[in-house]
Amino acid sequence: MLKVIASLYLLGVIVTAQQTDPQNVFKICIPHHIYNACLELMNKPADNVKLECIVGRDRMDCLEKVNRREADFLAVDPEDMYVAYHMSNQDFSVFTEFRTLEESQAEFRYEGIILVRKNSDIHSLHDLKGHKSCHTGFGRNVGYKIPITKLKKHSVLKFSSDPELSPTEKELKALSEFFSKACLVGKYSPNDEINRLFKKRYSNLCELCEDPAKCDYPDKYSGYDGAIRCLVENNGDVAFTKVIFVRKYFGLPIGSNPPVGEAKANPDDYEYLCEDGSRRPIIGKACSWAQRPWQAYMGNADIETRYQRLQKRLQKFYSDAKQSTNKDLAAKLWVKDSLTLADKNEVVLPGEHLVRAQYKEVIERDGLFENKILLCVSSEVALRKCKVLAKVAYSRDIRPQFECMLKAEGSCAKAVHDAQAEVAVLGPKDYQQIKDYSLKAILYEKYDDDDLLVAVADKDLSNDVLIKSPISFNTSSEREITSALLFSDKTGKKICPNKLESTPDAPIQIVHVKDLPKFENKVLVCKDLTTKPISEFKTCNMDYTISPGVYVRGDTSGYLLDNYIHAFISLSSKFGHNQPLEDVFELFGEFESGAKNVIFSDRAIKLDTPENTISNIDEHHYRQIHCY
Repeated sequence: MLKVIASLYLLGVIVTAQQTDPQNVFKICIPHHIYNACLELMNKPADNVKLECIVGRDRMDCLEKVNRREADFLAVDPEDMYVAYHMSNQDFSVFTEFRTLEESQAEFRYEGIILVRKNSDIHSLHDLKGHKSCHTGFGRNVGYKIPITKLKKHSVLKFSSDPELSPTEKELKALSEFFSKACLVGKYSPNDEINRLFKKRYSNLCELCEDPAKCDYPDKYSGYDGAIRCLVENNGDVAFTKVIFVRKYFGLPIGSNPPVGEAKANPDDYEYLCEDGSRRPIIGKACSWAQRPWQAYMGNADIETRYQRLQKRLQKFYSDAKQSTNKDLAAKLWVKDSLTLADKNEVVLPGEHLVRAQYKEVIERDGLFENKILLCVSSEVALRKCKVLAKVAYSRDIRPQFECMLKAEGSCAKAVHDAQAEVAVLGPKDYQQIKDYSLKAILYEKYDDDDLLVAVADKDLSNDVLIKSPISFNTSSEREITSALLFSDKTGKKICPNKLESTPDAPIQIVHVKDLPKFENKVLVCKDLTTKPISEFKTCNMDYTISPGVYVRGDTSGYLLDNYIHAFISLSSKFGHNQPLEDVFELFGEFESGAKNVIFSDRAIKLDTPENTISNIDEHHYRQIHCY
């Protein structure tokens, strides 16, 4: 009976495969973190059109797979469209967008506008100088990026030519000198020290905020409606926000929908300031400076003749997924009750789409060729990762811009010392060169608190036997070698790495904490050779290695040093482990199949300042046990 069922099942699979026209099979590339969500919600045939899930490392890898025809399409942000535009613009096309139900007829997601009082003396962009400004927040599109882009384009904002100032500080300085007061909340840098420095240096940018000393969220005068409130209630002169919140605040209809609430102020008292210096009543159509496109599905040129079939299938998927009981899983595929899919009548190239929205110039607002960080790498695979890193970082507003240099293995420390490169990521194997070339670390890799190596032994092992015992460890792991060297040193054995041997099934084993359940009948051996239960691994372990770090020349200081720290901390806070954009680009983790620890360690979770990572490592002792 089982054989009959199996045969019928196999026949059904064959028939189904025969019935599915290859032209009706569409492959979507999904970052591996959310691949299971795709299999659960998308990988179901409907209307004789099949969606097939193809796994990618991240969204940048998926762009490559779509370009190479290993997949047909993927879901993207406008910033990903910018990367595609620079890869092969003619070979990508946007065909369906994720829009809010509230603004389902709006061509773009954000419409950045300037709001002023009707009786104000502001009649041109130049008239904004010396006035009090209200912003949604630092780094945000309509309240920061778009205004800076447009004010710079019209030569209203004056930017410092000081080569040591970072692009971010140039922007803050220009705003601080242009506006008399402002409310611009947020973290001006992911580095706390630089953030405090900037807020002290440009303190007038926080004077209109509810809490000027904090100048961070939450603040009643921040966000889309907060910027309007800052203008109306807090004596601001100009607000940078988006259209839909103007209509909500002043009790105006939204599209064909009635007002969502009562007006908080009289709409007749306020007007839009247009880019050409004219004004418009806010009860009518807005004059928008720039727009941010919606998130969208984007495919390669091969589906342009059949994208309408795909659109229909995606509409079915989206409708079904909204009914899923697992809302968290659905949200990973951008399925939300507040959103809908809006099909485009004609596909559009990503570059043209960004230009029409005037969003390309927002991404490029500091110019393509200013301030760069030359990162030295020493392998072809590291060079490939560096180039992806540079593209995605630029698209996501990380400045200065990264550039990549390939040097022979072991040559990057010298390249930094000789000023051929600005930075290199170096590890324990480069320790001697780091010292020889007087390089200094500005950041180190940080790991999970439970990511530790321990030494395990039998509970009844005497101290005399423990001291004389051989040790078992992974000879291909630098980290385990260092732990074994430390154990040997503590037991009085002075062994250099080239003489260190691993003994299979030895009484002492170096293992990772995650493997401790296999050793529940063992005890841990601490650095002082006492023993503790295996549950005490945080205070009793054999981890003793200097983390890889970001190194610069020893004489690097001031603004230049701040630039490098800002850029790498920004990378970590955006693309690090469990960070908001990890699905876009995995800074840490296996870059290509079999390519481990490329530039950074796969196990790293973020980059942090030196004093937070190696405070318990005696560098002199580290040199001794490695026989440097």
